[in-house]
Amino acid sequence: MKKSYGVMGGVLAVFFAIAGCSSDDHSEMDHGNNQQDEQNEGTFEDGKKVFNLEVTETHWMFNDEVMMDAWTYNGTLPGQEIRVQEGDEVVINVKNSLNVPTALHLHGFPVPNEMDGVPGVTQNAIMPGEEFTYEYQANVPGTYWYHSHQDGTTQVDRGLYGVFIVEPVDPESYDTDVAIVIDEFASMGMGMDHSTMDHGDMEHGGNDDMSHSEMMNEMYDTMVINGKADPQIESINVVEGNRVKLRFVNAGLFTQVVSIPEHSFKITHYDGQPVNEPDVLQDTAFRIAPAERYDLEIIMDNPGAWGIQVFAEENQERLQALIPLVYEEYEDEELQTVDSISSFFDLTTYGIPKELDIGDITKEYDMLLGSDDGGDTFTINGKKFPNLEIYDVEEGDVVKFTIINDTDFDHPMHLHGDFFHVISKGGKAIQGSPVLKDTLNVRPGETYEIVFEAKNPGNWMFHCHEFHHASGGMVAEIHYEGFELPFTPDPNIPNMPE
Repeated sequence: MKKSYGVMGGVLAVFFAIAGCSSDDHSEMDHGNNQQDEQNEGTFEDGKKVFNLEVTETHWMFNDEVMMDAWTYNGTLPGQEIRVQEGDEVVINVKNSLNVPTALHLHGFPVPNEMDGVPGVTQNAIMPGEEFTYEYQANVPGTYWYHSHQDGTTQVDRGLYGVFIVEPVDPESYDTDVAIVIDEFASMGMGMDHSTMDHGDMEHGGNDDMSHSEMMNEMYDTMVINGKADPQIESINVVEGNRVKLRFVNAGLFTQVVSIPEHSFKITHYDGQPVNEPDVLQDTAFRIAPAERYDLEIIMDNPGAWGIQVFAEENQERLQALIPLVYEEYEDEELQTVDSISSFFDLTTYGIPKELDIGDITKEYDMLLGSDDGGDTFTINGKKFPNLEIYDVEEGDVVKFTIINDTDFDHPMHLHGDFFHVISKGGKAIQGSPVLKDTLNVRPGETYEIVFEAKNPGNWMFHCHEFHHASGGMVAEIHYEGFELPFTPDPNIPNMPE
């Protein structure tokens, strides 16, 4: 059954009185630069594609009433979308104009270790007024993102993230190709120093009886899509017959549910990596956890004004939004959506199987995700950062991890430096397309087996990408035998990798 909305009119009204804007106005309004319509094209210098990112504080309007002093790349939230071509030599110059240290991590893309942007692990943090240059070859096409890895709980929460896309040599042709970056905002933090909103304060700040998840649900009350909140979420404008590519990126802290109304679609990529012969889906929602990416392909064959529904699975009452998907000549219509979800996407059975050539497993490790106190701190094999678990490998190893979630929380586990194959869930082998990812959401009680080939020497983090879980301890590292650190840790620099 269809349900009519006016671009989420009223959903956030309990928190903010939105004045002067009609809830069913789908026009693209000028409330600050937006990633969707502005890309950082860079310049060519000595055969390399060069991008300059300045980290600054910016007064950012989510809509007419909701605002914050954000930390941004080049003054936009998200940071300007960076697109390059497969094979490009890429240079990113980062200038820190904040009054705190920072660093830039290119999430999901397998850079050399010294370019990974993790303070205290691969570099010293970029101090105020200083610059750092990241350089690598864009040799793996896909949808990625970039964000601060210095005190990520604070800095990403305040806006330090953007989308990075590597176009393949022979790209598919789409009429529309747009990234949709999902985030959340805590209105109770407006006007506050967000650096105080760390894991410890969330757990022990205003109410000692509140759990981590309860505090999160109280704090975060505004859904943000491409830097905007209702009713200023921009429309995706289409024409009947268009072929549309949507790149969903979760830059936030909550597992989100996405529902595409009244259209068939395919999920073509996980974390930027292709799905083998994806099936057509309909009336199927998918979950996207923090740091994950899902690429969708949709044929626009049902004219109307539609609302793509996005909501936080554990906080739907406060964190929900509609992304307008509007056909030509339907711009003045109310958004239509569906009032129920009939099924959820299952990546273990999706697509067509394909034989993997990953070699014989040479090392096996367990990764037990735990919490000694029910959610105040988080551990891997009983250890927590900075006294973390270290997994030793040699270049050429084929390494299998068995990841077990023994907590009551989702844990999107992110491996730096390389991709991994998901080979089983709950002891049952993957039945569909091979699943190649850099971030895997392990839900309460779940067990996965993953395999990766150790071919990118370095010291690499392997951690939960719900930043409060990481700052609460859920961090491990993979160390390659014989690898020497590419930098000298400076004791005078406050490196904070989580």
